[in-house]
Amino acid sequence: IVGSGKLSANVTVHSFTKMIDAIENKKFSGDAYGIPILNFEDVLAGAVEQPGLGPLHTEFDGRGNAYTTFFISSEVVKWKLGTWEVLDRQPAYYSVGHLTIPGGNSRKPDGKYMFAMNKITKDRYLPTGPELEHSAQLYDISGDKMELLLDFPTHGEPHYAAAMKADIIKARSKKIYNLEENKHPYAAKTDDEVKVVRKGNEVHISMTTIRSHFSPDNIEGIRVGDKVFFHITNLEQDFDVPHGFAIIGQNTSELLIMPGQTKSSVWEPKQVGVWPFYCTDFCSALHQEMQGYVRVSAADANTPLKWSLGEDIE
Repeated sequence: IVGSGKLSANVTVHSFTKMIDAIENKKFSGDAYGIPILNFEDVLAGAVEQPGLGPLHTEFDGRGNAYTTFFISSEVVKWKLGTWEVLDRQPAYYSVGHLTIPGGNSRKPDGKYMFAMNKITKDRYLPTGPELEHSAQLYDISGDKMELLLDFPTHGEPHYAAAMKADIIKARSKKIYNLEENKHPYAAKTDDEVKVVRKGNEVHISMTTIRSHFSPDNIEGIRVGDKVFFHITNLEQDFDVPHGFAIIGQNTSELLIMPGQTKSSVWEPKQVGVWPFYCTDFCSALHQEMQGYVRVSAADANTPLKWSLGEDIE
């Protein structure tokens, strides 16, 4: 376990095995707030002596090497586990924070590439707004020495990230959800299956969405004090055509519904009026047409539930 602070001159490495032994044998130097403190010397595995200034984050390549970022001296340092000797160093631009090696924070690292994420990038990119782009560097770490492959901008301050080889997730990636396999109890798999059902003060709306409309998109008979459940099924069966849903005052955050998926949102209207809902994710040239309206009546009104698609309610 590598634990270093930005003001430390060394990279300190603790032994997990020694920690377990110290805990089992109660080798404590005291406690803090009732939590025992282990003796530093009893759990120390070793230390990399003065490898740089401001050690921050360490990951591993699976070949017995570790890579640590140094915030103050703006560099990545490669060192050997067990001997604690420095093997290589490469500059970063500037004030590097975290780094990432695919699988580098797991038991099975894939030590071919590493990228470093920098916190300060003044003078590297044009000041086109109130916040500058920051930078990252991609290194090849397959050999004895690190080799810079790419220097590129990133948006915002890049912080911790985890990476893995693409072939680990490629076969498991989900492009669409098959409508035939949708088991959501309120799913409407065609426009003919849409419905609005009242159960006391609960109203369940089984709705569909597809480029470029909601069905139904005109609903009335909702009352102040009702608890309205929108169950929205995305009828698309094409990759990368999600639809969003939002209505002012909904209890949950806006929805993002993947192709073939059903998601639910809860809304409790508190005022009489006509309330719009709309798609929040750009989906087609007619995206702005993807909206509808809910008419809310007074709590004691007897307005019946009615709904339609693209037309006035009779």
